[in-house]
Amino acid sequence: MWVVLMGREGISMGRLVGQTGGRGQRIVVGLLADPGLPTEIARRLAGELPGLLADQPREGMRYEVVMVSETLQRGGDSRGDRLVDLAAQRREEEGWDFAVCLTDLPVHKNGRPVVAELSRKAAAAVLVVPALKVVNPAEQARDIVVGLILEWVAGEGSGQPLDRLENRVPSLYQAEPDDDDIDVQLASSAGQWRMLAGMVRVNRPWRLVLGLRNALAAAVATAAFGLVSSPVWQVSAEMSTVRLWVANVVSLVAIIGWLVANHQLWQRPKVPDPRERRRIRLYNAATLLTLAIGVLVSYGVLLVGNIFTGWFVVVPEVFSKAIGRPVSFADYFRLAWLVSSLATIGGALGSGLESTDTVRSATWGRRYQKNRQN
Repeated sequence: MWVVLMGREGISMGRLVGQTGGRGQRIVVGLLADPGLPTEIARRLAGELPGLLADQPREGMRYEVVMVSETLQRGGDSRGDRLVDLAAQRREEEGWDFAVCLTDLPVHKNGRPVVAELSRKAAAAVLVVPALKVVNPAEQARDIVVGLILEWVAGEGSGQPLDRLENRVPSLYQAEPDDDDIDVQLASSAGQWRMLAGMVRVNRPWRLVLGLRNALAAAVATAAFGLVSSPVWQVSAEMSTVRLWVANVVSLVAIIGWLVANHQLWQRPKVPDPRERRRIRLYNAATLLTLAIGVLVSYGVLLVGNIFTGWFVVVPEVFSKAIGRPVSFADYFRLAWLVSSLATIGGALGSGLESTDTVRSATWGRRYQKNRQN
């Protein structure tokens, strides 16, 4: 766990508490964030919020922001909305005036993604990072958190801050909270696709290339053998484009299926509850999309590398003699295409040497992993 304390003038030393002085009221806001993308967003918010909130909603209001990054221990039901309780507890322990939890666990309300919740009594709020827009989510998070803080400061009966939030983020609307202590619940009109895309964004599938080092090593070794193999040259020259596409698709499906089966990534509902089944389907879809994007990126990198390696290593005269005709760039491309498909299957076997924790860390965040094990 690590903590950053930010003030209006930059980094401050020591812990501040809410106080009233000659210059006006000072409010301490605590940001409690899951590791990964929520922490990155919280770090940015810690630097921007004091300036954005200064003198709002009254002249002389000053804000200090404390950021804490740790794996949030959720209580309550499977929706994860009781992170409000955790935020309120930490607020009391740390002496903050207001607390916001930034979580990477999805929350739903009647099939719609919940983006944020506010409890005035608990002086706490929750921001669901996967429900934010996929492109530049920190910008939307800033608008939402500013609106929630101003809504809490202004108190019940003042609709101005929330109206300003809805104008900034028109895709959000107020939902009817299920719990009496939740005063504001914002949901997204984008639906399940936005949540699914947000979950994949939180997973950061491009990290899969670096997370599966053994699989990458096995793929490179297989590719090196194929590029200098005369029979592979001949096969690539004679194979039709349809067969090359089939080999491509089969190799991608093979490595994704092997990762899912070997490391037990596919989840099943533990209780016969429709909400639980929908939640697990969403997690499984996010896992498959994360794997697909990560594997496609790996395949693309491997293909480009094989094209340049083949062009440099395979002498045109030798290649031409093996296939019985003059060679062109298309022949090198087809060779690299076939070798990449074979190497991807070899990479699937190499991924079996990875630890399950490594693979799970590369395909979903630590937060998802912990939630699925509960």
